[in-house]
Amino acid sequence: MYLKLTDRVRKPGRLAASVLALMLSLATAAQAAPSPAPTFDPSNPEDAKLKAVFQRFDARRDVVEGSLEAVQRQLVDIENRLVTLRAALAKSEAELTKRHAQLTAAIAKLNAQKLLLKDSAATIYMRGPFSYIDAILNAEDISSLMRVDVYSQSVLGDFIRILQEVKDLKARVQKLYNAVRAHTIDLRKQTAEVEAQEAKIMQRQQQFFAQRQQLINGLVADFGGLAALKKHGFDIIIRAYAGTSNRITAELTEAQDKQDVAKTGEYVLQWPVESHRITSRYGWRIHPLWGYRSFHTGIDIGAPYGSPITAAADGVIVDVAYMGAYGLAVIIDHGHSIGTVYAHMSRTIVQKGDVVTAGQEIGKVGCTGWCTGPHIHFEVRLGSKAENPVFWL
Repeated sequence: MYLKLTDRVRKPGRLAASVLALMLSLATAAQAAPSPAPTFDPSNPEDAKLKAVFQRFDARRDVVEGSLEAVQRQLVDIENRLVTLRAALAKSEAELTKRHAQLTAAIAKLNAQKLLLKDSAATIYMRGPFSYIDAILNAEDISSLMRVDVYSQSVLGDFIRILQEVKDLKARVQKLYNAVRAHTIDLRKQTAEVEAQEAKIMQRQQQFFAQRQQLINGLVADFGGLAALKKHGFDIIIRAYAGTSNRITAELTEAQDKQDVAKTGEYVLQWPVESHRITSRYGWRIHPLWGYRSFHTGIDIGAPYGSPITAAADGVIVDVAYMGAYGLAVIIDHGHSIGTVYAHMSRTIVQKGDVVTAGQEIGKVGCTGWCTGPHIHFEVRLGSKAENPVFWL
């Protein structure tokens, strides 16, 4: 096998986990098949009204989705600027720390030199006339006496010269420190301003999310509830997710042809983001947008917008594309019929066919497709069928 996964690990309770996974996989297979497009009876006046309601919804939805796409592009631009600014700021902060240490050392050296000069001058002063009398009494000739005074002046002169050199050094270091500090403060200000812009754009994004939810609620109400809406074969979420899910299944099936099949939980995958906060678990749930019971084929992990997303194991990129309800997504084949899916990304930094290693960054957290806030939808596929990712992390 051309790929390398984390060594096999048998964790406590794996048998029970496998049994539960089998039960859940059966439940997955039993979920509703994709519904056809909405159907309306042209001879039925009530259906004609509902068709008009649907058409208005479709038009308004396109406007909201277009606004969300525009906001997404702005967020990607903001994120790119923040990546550059934060990298420059981190470098400048490190340089500032270095220059501060140099300045502290220069100040300490200057103070020490001042103290030495003071002590030397005091010592020479304190010897006073008694030192000279002693020198006169013990001098063999007049030149010996002159050397005593010359030596004292020379010692003080050396200390003064060194003191000036240290002062000059401290001044140079101080100048460099001030320049780096000013640059760092400017970068901090720029970063804060861009972060404030990001916060405003994300606030607008939430407003568009709310508008979309209002449209959905209005559509459901106009049709007389979800049950009545489904009678017309209109089930946008099931169709959107099922369509993408079928695409993922087909692509992984082709990529994993003739691979051996691992057992549930046989290998350990890495978390795709630093955060381990699961906001929506695998299995049946009430859909956050449509409000009805649907099957969630992965886990949602809440993470800040723009956070790095990394490959869960060594593998090959099967696809990188915008996948409807999944938004911008990446599919990876890890060998042993194990695949992973990363959805709702703000941007990707890999291409189809790339070979990646465990922990390698493949993109950024976002909120593309059908979502209500920045997170990553993470799936684990075994033999192209969705499994509970928790059993693999």
